[in-house]
Amino acid sequence: MSSFKKSFLFAVIKIAAFLFMLLPIGINLWIGRCLGWIGYHLLSRKRKVVYANLKTVFAPTHSPSQLRVMTRDVFINFVQSAVELLCLPKIKDLGIGKFVDIEGKEHVDQALLLGKGVIFLAIHSGSWELASVVGGITKGSYHVVVNDQSKLPQLDKMLNEYRTIAGAHVIFAGTDTKEIIKALRHNEIVSIVIDQGGRTGQIVPFLGKTSSMSTGAMRLALKYGCGVCPVWIERRGNGKHVLKAFPAMSLTVTGDLEQDIKVNVSKAADHFAHLLREHPVEYIWFYKVFKYSSQKQMVIVDDGRTGHLRQSQALARTLREVLEKRGKSVEENTISLQWRGPWAISLFAFYVFLAQYLSFLKREDCLRYFLTDISFKDVMKYKADYIVSCGSQGAGVNFILSQNHLAKSISILTPGLISKERFDVVVLPQHDRSKTIRRARLITPKVSPNMISTAYLREQTEGLFKHCSRLKGNARTKFGVLIGGDAQGVKFDEAQIRELIDQIKEAALYLNADILLTTSRRTPAAIERIIADGLKSFEPCSLCIIANQSNIPEAVGGILGLSDVVIVSGESISMVSEALSSGKHTIVFSPHGQYGKSPRDKYEDFVLKLNDQGYLMTSSVGDLKEKIAKLLSHEVTLKPLDDQNIIENGLEAIV
Repeated sequence: MSSFKKSFLFAVIKIAAFLFMLLPIGINLWIGRCLGWIGYHLLSRKRKVVYANLKTVFAPTHSPSQLRVMTRDVFINFVQSAVELLCLPKIKDLGIGKFVDIEGKEHVDQALLLGKGVIFLAIHSGSWELASVVGGITKGSYHVVVNDQSKLPQLDKMLNEYRTIAGAHVIFAGTDTKEIIKALRHNEIVSIVIDQGGRTGQIVPFLGKTSSMSTGAMRLALKYGCGVCPVWIERRGNGKHVLKAFPAMSLTVTGDLEQDIKVNVSKAADHFAHLLREHPVEYIWFYKVFKYSSQKQMVIVDDGRTGHLRQSQALARTLREVLEKRGKSVEENTISLQWRGPWAISLFAFYVFLAQYLSFLKREDCLRYFLTDISFKDVMKYKADYIVSCGSQGAGVNFILSQNHLAKSISILTPGLISKERFDVVVLPQHDRSKTIRRARLITPKVSPNMISTAYLREQTEGLFKHCSRLKGNARTKFGVLIGGDAQGVKFDEAQIRELIDQIKEAALYLNADILLTTSRRTPAAIERIIADGLKSFEPCSLCIIANQSNIPEAVGGILGLSDVVIVSGESISMVSEALSSGKHTIVFSPHGQYGKSPRDKYEDFVLKLNDQGYLMTSSVGDLKEKIAKLLSHEVTLKPLDDQNIIENGLEAIV
């Protein structure tokens, strides 16, 4: 902030303070309420932070409309508290008893009887500056520890003068530690806030998550044996407040200082969390309360398409691994989208397109008009730190939710009518690459994200053994065959499949190898019959799964885990991606019959690029025996895929 802006801001506050001192307190609070209402509507960035914080705590129990009301009331309460701060000298003159009822004075007196001083432990909640007049309820001096606002020195000086007039002695945090110790040794009261611990604070449970809390108060209490009395001030209406002093905390002392600090800070955080759940609008939610939390919430948006869900789950798994390397724990939840009808999908796409440019449309409760009631409730249950989606439908929901949650948004594939720039990260596989997006936001793997990993293949293989025990211990060379089905612009040819079966049978006999084959749900019935008739009595075929008759969930993963070479039909980008990610030599045949120099569709373009780059081998079905032999004899060597590192490095930038 420039020196001119600082001077202007100070002048405005000084004038406001002068006017507030002239007006009755009731009028001042009404003005504060109006200014809070205006601030709620104008300060969109702060409004988003407050809403996201409240969502973190109250998502399971409060609707978006209830959270918006709470957000508005936070603004109103904060501005009223600021007005009361500027009126402190007047409140002091009129008599604190007219504005603040005090409860628990006996707890303070009892703690002072020990003769070691008392720490008032507080958080930034309610009209906490009114607590500066608390010195009047005790015989000793009252000190308040404040942060030095060096960026606004004039305002800082003015506020500290007000605190002093109200009866408090100001001690600056971090620079006047000796003053704090001196006050405690004189059996006096020192007020210290525990929240907003920042990078150096203690991470403890707070309001259902973890947050950073300041450790200074507990360090002093454990070292010097002073009492620690939590204090709380809340607004009661009509300009009245109640200031509560609670009994001194029973501190845990084991001799392990750092562990004792953590345990006792946790106790204090839990105490204030209970109060805040009852009086949430009292708290200053304007900063990122859970910024340093060790817990992260990840939400996957499921649009109902299995392929999209698997890609999202794969990327979420990598993101989890990146976060866990940073010492974060991750809770993952999947929200399922159920639309009110086909019209809702189309209308929502247009709605989200407009929401990019019209802020008032970016409210998450707009989803109630497009999703079924059950689906809407499912979506509203969580507050995410990271949101992962795949495809245009999921991308729209991702965009709306991430705006309200202040979450990092990750979109896989082209996000429909929404600009790619609206997401923190866009994952566009090589076949879907866009030239219109900044590289800093783009991750470009060579194939689609998928669940394949060494651990996954091991797990799936063990699962397949349970269904087909004869595969266990079979050391013969194996080649897997993954057959897809008809797709847009692709229709399987029966004659081609007969030739495919002949080729893999010849290869199995020639190489003394086993065949492990599975079809997919998309495979036409006529193609299934040809495969079954050709392989059911063929001895080297150790596994032939017709998915529409006896599907085994571990079929694809198990086959990839066991095979030395994998043959895949090229109409499925996801199947080709999984085969390559398994690290196995991959041959892809074209359902059209043969791959030409010029690709006829996106599937062929995808396969041909990977072939040219040396990651897989294309083949007509008539050449399969020859191609399998070349790979198994190492006459041809294919490059291993490095997508996992590409995705992991890209995600590192946002965690």
